[in-house]
Amino acid sequence: MWGVRGRGIGYSAGMRDTAVNAHYQQILGDTSPWSVSEVRLDVEHLVNEVRLTVRPDTIWACPKCQNRMHIKEWRTRRWRHMDTCQFKTVLEASVPLVECSEHGAQTVQVPWAEGSSRFTLFFEQFAVQVLEACPTARASELLKITWDEADGIKQRAVRRGLARRHVTGLKYVCVDEKAVGRGQDYMTVVTGVIGGDPRVLYVGDGRDEAALNGFWEWMGLEACAGIKAVSMDMSQSYQNSTRRYCPNADLIFDPFHMMKMLNRAVDEVRRREMSIGTGSERDALKQTRQMWLWGEENLPDRHAARFEVLKKSSLKTARAWRLKELWRTFRACIDVDDAHAFFLKWYKLAMQSKLEPLKKVARSFKAHLAGVVTIFKHGFCNSLAEGVNSRIQLLLQKSCGYRNRQRLKTDILFHFGGLNMDPLAAQ
Repeated sequence: MWGVRGRGIGYSAGMRDTAVNAHYQQILGDTSPWSVSEVRLDVEHLVNEVRLTVRPDTIWACPKCQNRMHIKEWRTRRWRHMDTCQFKTVLEASVPLVECSEHGAQTVQVPWAEGSSRFTLFFEQFAVQVLEACPTARASELLKITWDEADGIKQRAVRRGLARRHVTGLKYVCVDEKAVGRGQDYMTVVTGVIGGDPRVLYVGDGRDEAALNGFWEWMGLEACAGIKAVSMDMSQSYQNSTRRYCPNADLIFDPFHMMKMLNRAVDEVRRREMSIGTGSERDALKQTRQMWLWGEENLPDRHAARFEVLKKSSLKTARAWRLKELWRTFRACIDVDDAHAFFLKWYKLAMQSKLEPLKKVARSFKAHLAGVVTIFKHGFCNSLAEGVNSRIQLLLQKSCGYRNRQRLKTDILFHFGGLNMDPLAAQ
């Protein structure tokens, strides 16, 4: 009942052939106008080859304009499918190249694969799930494909997801910069809340005005007009871009970035005091850098006794630290008016401190006061973006960095974009 075909072992002609063909046709689903005509089993190489053929009287149309076209030539193509019975399964079919007077020569699209992909939709669906769970190198090993093939599946998945994405009703947006390389190498990451979860909506090169302009242009004027608030740091470039495209949106300056500014100011006071202070002041400040940067409640127990003395001392660094800790209570304000009153009191103390780094930060806060207090109007800040940034940093560490910027953008959108990348899902 068995016969040899080509280089492998296949079913002999008869009822057994018909049953196997029908079985694989059921597995593949609707492949019309093609149908399974032959199944070949290569035991030596553990490959199962499924041949699909088309009726000779089939009428073909241009894939773009759908006008009836004549066949220019036939091309034999192969696609990797899901394994069956531990055998690598490959589909093979002759696909016509049709000639269109308007669009030129066009290859007819087969129903079981996408575009020029050499993988079936079922295989790509499974591959996307594997790629979401592990790095590309490991996924390529599990799927038994090359790294470039796995990366190609990932890129097609992101393009598919972006084509399906429709951002409607977006009210709040986080804009943040992300260091992705050595030196001044940054990307602009835009995060929004979709379906209750933070999603990366856009990744731009650099951290200048043009990097953010691309996002607003992608959104369109109507969507930009519906934005209520944008949370960001105090970057003038981001402010200019947002005000140009979203004139109705409030700017919210993120508390996290303001605390970073204050921490840098406290550390600058400490370094100056270490440089020009007396001998006893320098001795007191030795190996205390991190103590001043921790929140008081986060100070490790091993430093508690020493820091209790330091924070009550007359050191300039201690005064700067007390102003920094006082600002942390800003979050306890109940509304915009309360926040405005708190700021005026804190600003007066900062300007009376005679600590130039703290005074510089206070002046900056005052210049951007509207964005500083607006958080109490919307209750929204960059905490969502900072969480996403942490996950992006983990992605960078696992990959040991990226030499190709576009691949990094693709990976960020693939893992954190919340895209519908399923090739079998409805559009």
